[in-house]
Amino acid sequence: MARKSAPIDANGHSRSIESINSLTRPQLYGIYDSDITISEDNEVYEEAKKSLGRFPKSWTRSNGKTKHQSGLQKTLRLLWSLSLLGVAGISYNELSKQLHDNHELHAKLASRPLALGVEICRTLSFGMVPTWLAYALEGVLFGSLLPLIETLGGHPVQTTTFASFLRCVNATLGVAFGIRKIEWSSSLQASGAWFLLNIVLWMFFDGTPSMLLGCSGIGTIATITCYRDVTDYSQMLYFMDFYFLGLLLFGKLGRYLYGQKA
Repeated sequence: MARKSAPIDANGHSRSIESINSLTRPQLYGIYDSDITISEDNEVYEEAKKSLGRFPKSWTRSNGKTKHQSGLQKTLRLLWSLSLLGVAGISYNELSKQLHDNHELHAKLASRPLALGVEICRTLSFGMVPTWLAYALEGVLFGSLLPLIETLGGHPVQTTTFASFLRCVNATLGVAFGIRKIEWSSSLQASGAWFLLNIVLWMFFDGTPSMLLGCSGIGTIATITCYRDVTDYSQMLYFMDFYFLGLLLFGKLGRYLYGQKA
């Protein structure tokens, strides 16, 4: 059935549209001029056009100040991150000197790859870089390695909480000093148990492929660089264990410092 069209007056306007307009007009419309609504609408429209794209000067100055503060905050955050990673690198070297067992894993064995890195750094800088700064630079390198791997892989740098990082620190110290305290029947038994613990810690604290790749890679590199000092297979696994767990710790710290916050 065809729908009836609304009746049209002599001016060509639909009566239904006129009734809607009458409902939207103010109650005092009949008292004032009939053009008051049109004139008010035009004034509002013109003012809106004039103000389009124009911002108050005070707002512009404050916005520029906010950007300046944001840049300053980024700089301070970067300096804080580098300082914290540097302190972690120095502490990591001190930890490596304290680990040993009663067999083939003697004291300061785990620190040899770090000492080799310091020697290379001082050689490249013609002896200008002090030893403590070289260890700090190693900490910066370890802490930036995992975020760099994730960035090159096209993935955003994951973030973590400070509480999760502290739990990882406690686990690292517990495992490292626990290996030293327990009476093992052989160094291979100690290294094998540590290796299994590393896998459990990786699954518990992280579980990401990028972390596993980074930890395995740095452990392999540490083993290769000191293969001349290796006299037993347990020592090769020992290097892998210590630097695997070390990069897990530095990876958590790097994600906390460089990760994208939601």
